[in-house]
Amino acid sequence: MPHPAPSPLPGPDTHTPLPDTRAPLPDTRAPLPDARVRLLDAHVHVWDLARRALPWLRPGHPLRRTFRLTDLPPMPFEGLPPGMTPSTPRMREANGLAQGATPEPVRAQAGAGPGGVGERLVLVQADADPTEVDDLLALAREAPSVVGVVGWFDLLDFPDRLPDDPRLVGVRSPPADQTDPDALTTPAHIRGVRAATEAGLAIDLLLRPSALIGAARLASAVPDARLVLDHLGNPAAVTPDWLAGLRALAECPNVSVKLSGTAHLATDDLRAMVDAALELFGSERLLFGSDWPVCTPAATRAEVLRRTTALLPPAAHNDVFRGTAQRIYRPRETAHERVHPPPGP
Repeated sequence: MPHPAPSPLPGPDTHTPLPDTRAPLPDTRAPLPDARVRLLDAHVHVWDLARRALPWLRPGHPLRRTFRLTDLPPMPFEGLPPGMTPSTPRMREANGLAQGATPEPVRAQAGAGPGGVGERLVLVQADADPTEVDDLLALAREAPSVVGVVGWFDLLDFPDRLPDDPRLVGVRSPPADQTDPDALTTPAHIRGVRAATEAGLAIDLLLRPSALIGAARLASAVPDARLVLDHLGNPAAVTPDWLAGLRALAECPNVSVKLSGTAHLATDDLRAMVDAALELFGSERLLFGSDWPVCTPAATRAEVLRRTTALLPPAAHNDVFRGTAQRIYRPRETAHERVHPPPGP
């Protein structure tokens, strides 16, 4: 089945920049998550322009270059659990390094410990091409910090066979029109969501505020599905349609919300959004994603983490920065023990 026509909206995870008058990000002295929480960043992208056209990145766009796992900047050590420093045996074990070994790159993109030592990552699709899934899974097999991949499969024509890899934890297939609530409840889309659910995958939703009502109908139609609303539903501000959609989604216990794609927002706007999401969903249904490298025109990865931390009560840290993603995506922490894929045809 042919792929749907590209959306006229900005491509996956792109945002309209705010004017320079937006509130500044917290400085580097702002707090990080509770030190007992080992970060699971549930929204990271990588891409190689030698292999991917990525038409949503127009010529001249600041993100139109290759981003590899080895480019991923680490989070500051003070955000890690006590004792988890690069020199300790526990830290080396967490990053898959034998005693006395030194990290070195493997293959073209994978490193022994991309991002921060001790943290975990979920890679999310950037291309509407199922071959990207194979690329991301290959990276995950070589990078112990990558515990999950949310890949692209066409939910309107879901495949009968999926890669046999425990690191495949979810699917994201943005509709051609991310503003259309009816696109989410067509018979073909519901069949695809059911098939992905039966395959054990979570479903990430990349939508605009006007489509959130449709996402709530989808959640009711497939109550066993684990749905994740990316980027808080991409609101530009706290508007009546966004709040109405968020309230409808909060009534569906199978929906969680990702605090991601927020670097471009003014701090006061983001504070109001996080407050609303926390009140409606509770911390147990919120999860953090840096949206690196898409965040970089507006903020560094560490700045995104610090600002999100400053807007949440410490009691929410364990859920938002690790626990919810662990429950929703169900990544296998021991996945890195199997370096090579299983034999097969």
